[in-house]
Amino acid sequence: MNLKKWMNNRSLLWALAAVAAVLVLLLAGEASPGTENRLEKRMAEVLGCIAGAGKVEVALFYTGDESGQSGSPTGAVVVAQGADDLAVRLELIRAVRTLLGLPEAAVDVFAMGQ
Repeated sequence: MNLKKWMNNRSLLWALAAVAAVLVLLLAGEASPGTENRLEKRMAEVLGCIAGAGKVEVALFYTGDESGQSGSPTGAVVVAQGADDLAVRLELIRAVRTLLGLPEAAVDVFAMGQ
């Protein structure tokens, strides 16, 4: 099928646009109420792979808009077993900043209690 036929098929274009919109919402973390929890769990898994981090828990904070939907994360709290070690703590902060595009002041890392 050539490009001209694809461009003239409006239903196909609308379907592709809908799929693209769903993907954008999924990637932005706004597709469903549980998306934030999945992001926190996935981040905890990734951060737990950092040498010395041990068990990790993540809490993300969002700025809500008028519709009640969450926007991009505006802050993060990480609690990790290995956060007593300054090098581990700094690596966790750097990783969260990279993953979420947050400034350093928006990320706090704490040592996990027994």
